[in-house]
Amino acid sequence: MFKVMFIILYCLLFSTVYSSTENKTTNEKPDKTSEKPGRLYEFQSNIDYVYHYSTDIHMDHKIWAGSEESHIKRHSDAAFHLYARVNLTSVWRSADGEQHLLKLELKEARFVNRTNSHSMIDCLALSTLTHYPAMFIWNQGIISLSYFNENDNLAAINLKKGIISLFQYKQDNASETDTLGTCKTEYRMYEKSLVKDKSECSNIKYNDEYSSAKQVLNYSIDFQSTCVYTFDNSTLKSSSCSDIALPRLIVPEVAGFRIMSRLSVDLMEKVDNDKHQKYLNSDAALKSVLSITADQYHPLETEKQLHPCDEYCEKFEEFIRDYNKKLARSVIGDRSASDVFLHLIALVKRQSETTLTKVLDKASNSIKFTLIEAFVSAQTPASLNAVLKYLDNSMNAKNKVELIEIFLMASTFAPRPSDLLLDKILERLPKFTTIDAQLEQSTYLALGAITHRLFDLNKTSSAIEKYTTLLHNTKKKALVYLSLYNAKLDLYQSILIDEIRRCNDTNLCWLALNALTQYDPERFSTEIITILRSIYHEQKGRVKTNLQIRQLCGQLLLRTDISIGDLMNLILSALDKTNHQLGVYMWRLISTMAENDELFFRKIKFIYNNGLIDLTYDRIAYKGQSDYYRRQFLQTFGFGVYYTISQLMSRHGALRESDFDLHIQQYNKKDRFNLLSLGVSASGLEAYVSDDGKTSDTPDEDLQAELRITLLNMQLRPVVLFSGVTGLMSAVWSAPSELTSAFKSNIMIHDLSRYIHLHNGLVVHYEAQSAASLDLSGMASVSLWNKNSHSVIRVSSGFSVRSHVDILNDFVVMGINATTSTNIIVDYTTDVDYADTPINVCMQMSIQPTEIYDNVDSFYSLKRTKALRWFGSRIRRLLGHDYTFTQKNNAMCRQLHVL
Repeated sequence: MFKVMFIILYCLLFSTVYSSTENKTTNEKPDKTSEKPGRLYEFQSNIDYVYHYSTDIHMDHKIWAGSEESHIKRHSDAAFHLYARVNLTSVWRSADGEQHLLKLELKEARFVNRTNSHSMIDCLALSTLTHYPAMFIWNQGIISLSYFNENDNLAAINLKKGIISLFQYKQDNASETDTLGTCKTEYRMYEKSLVKDKSECSNIKYNDEYSSAKQVLNYSIDFQSTCVYTFDNSTLKSSSCSDIALPRLIVPEVAGFRIMSRLSVDLMEKVDNDKHQKYLNSDAALKSVLSITADQYHPLETEKQLHPCDEYCEKFEEFIRDYNKKLARSVIGDRSASDVFLHLIALVKRQSETTLTKVLDKASNSIKFTLIEAFVSAQTPASLNAVLKYLDNSMNAKNKVELIEIFLMASTFAPRPSDLLLDKILERLPKFTTIDAQLEQSTYLALGAITHRLFDLNKTSSAIEKYTTLLHNTKKKALVYLSLYNAKLDLYQSILIDEIRRCNDTNLCWLALNALTQYDPERFSTEIITILRSIYHEQKGRVKTNLQIRQLCGQLLLRTDISIGDLMNLILSALDKTNHQLGVYMWRLISTMAENDELFFRKIKFIYNNGLIDLTYDRIAYKGQSDYYRRQFLQTFGFGVYYTISQLMSRHGALRESDFDLHIQQYNKKDRFNLLSLGVSASGLEAYVSDDGKTSDTPDEDLQAELRITLLNMQLRPVVLFSGVTGLMSAVWSAPSELTSAFKSNIMIHDLSRYIHLHNGLVVHYEAQSAASLDLSGMASVSLWNKNSHSVIRVSSGFSVRSHVDILNDFVVMGINATTSTNIIVDYTTDVDYADTPINVCMQMSIQPTEIYDNVDSFYSLKRTKALRWFGSRIRRLLGHDYTFTQKNNAMCRQLHVL
């Protein structure tokens, strides 16, 4: 679609270029001019060249769709045209005649606003554009230096740079620098028309340009630029350039815009000038015309102007008061919380450390946690220092552990963390460790997540070395492996492999394997595959391990580019009756992978067609409580959201591992990105779910259970549900019978700020942020007398995306704001009846009805005239949905509900 749109624009704009070849036969090739244009075309010193100048820009958004689009977009697009007369005169020429100092003057500027009523405005604001002339050195088609009056404003300078760039044509198919920056160029010369395509432009990078660390939730900008020149004898007759840019978030695609601009000069007349060669040298000309010296030149790249903030920038404390209720923890999990959270972060980025410190000190306890999350997400030195200073002063507070946990949680999900953040956490690690053992775990998890994103942003960061030193000096290996789960860097894979090779400590071996799941199995070495194979198949010389370790090894082996031989061995082990529950789990996993991976399916088909394994219905029929399946949760533009549910039972039917995973996958890629995972690991439950006191698969296992939560591909601190008989009884009697919040947090997902330089000298600011407000709550009802249980896990989330494009300069402000927000509530219910054998387990999942709120507004204001704004909104209503699981699960649900 992008290419087609650009071709149409190109043809409409430049169709006249090829009109002279209209009557030629299709087999006749156009005549190329072998001479360089700089040798053929030049400026005469006794001539004023009068051009008609025109530029326009059109911006629209991609949030609307369907039948409403044409009606809404007619009002919400932002566009304007600017016209003027350009006088170009050579005021000095070098002795060889090849170098000119050209003076450029703009006259009779007119502004046409296409956003509202196509009104033409000729006002005093445009006088800033025409007040001062500009000058530039032109040398055989190359522009080397540009000059402006010191009193000229930045908006006028940028637009004049755009006009100046139209007179540059190097034709060397290398690179050149103009308002777009330094770009690769490709020239095509046809008769008197010169076509220039520009690509891979790199412009000045500003301090407030940034993006989230590279991940599936990121952005892209497609950009194309083409210029066409026509000549008449020794004169540039016309020059025109067009740009098109498509900035957008990849997921979700709603936060996207289209920006199109055109720029042209057309020769109107040549006027004899009796004041030719007025100056003997360029220095004299610059001093006389612009009152500057030769060393006061400007680069041809455009420069950005300062972006104003809304009215709350100067009244930050007033914003806190006005939105106090929506900043409270009680509203977390709602879209109103995520909306205000994004607004708060934008304001925090503009505040001084003094202001932020004052606000945090005075804040009530109900909003203090939200302020800390926003300060950390903003990632400015001022906001980080304000938070750290507050935490250092709160070490004697009763809620110090909770304050530090909130700080570490926000640091874990900061989309673009700084080296400063990692340094400050490393400094405080010893202090956090002495306060609480759980804080130590949270700190290591946060450090791993920060290092992962820092490595994506800058692979040579000194922070990587500091983190590596920490890992080597840490004696508690469990902390190292927890941290490496979030770090996900190949640099540390050998640390995990050393532990897995030994696998003499069940807990450490499982943690190392779990961290290894975050690496790409298709890149595993032969050594790693051999180790995984020996553990899974319990080869001779290997110490027997528990089911969860073999389960992870089997998963990893299947995700490698598995050979036919290894796949056959895994299938045979899955069909082995002595390996019943793990075998059932592995066969369900193999079947699910075959449904979603064509190459994997072909391998299975090869084994079946060649009779390498007897896959009869009786052998592969689903017999057991263990399970694994993947279903679609929802689908939208370019990607789908899927959920995976799995459970691994012991030989006697007790729970060993249960996992729920929600992830995004782009249709054209294999990459998955985790949104939310909930996992429960248990051991030693067999004697408590059956009357005959059957023993555990591994006799020396302790009775315990642990909950793991992974959010946005980052693991949180594991929670021990119970340990030992006393812990189990306590958990049973104290389990909440009503939904109780276990986790609350505001999390920033995207943070993007980019400047798009256009040929006409305008600079477009594209900004996009998104945030989620999450509340994870649960309840459980357990009856030891009736031997059944009922539990509900509810995930309530408010999700908001805010994006905008705007142009700022001294005479016009124009742009579009777009927001999308929604609430998502998912209930995951589990009913278990263990009065009889086999145990009946019923799992159900549903999403509640919801609404998606889309809002868009376009705005423009012209200096010294009124400002106009247009608002549009819509609400899309989505029905609730119950998600089906396997037929066997549905049959158990019917049986339990009847009982």
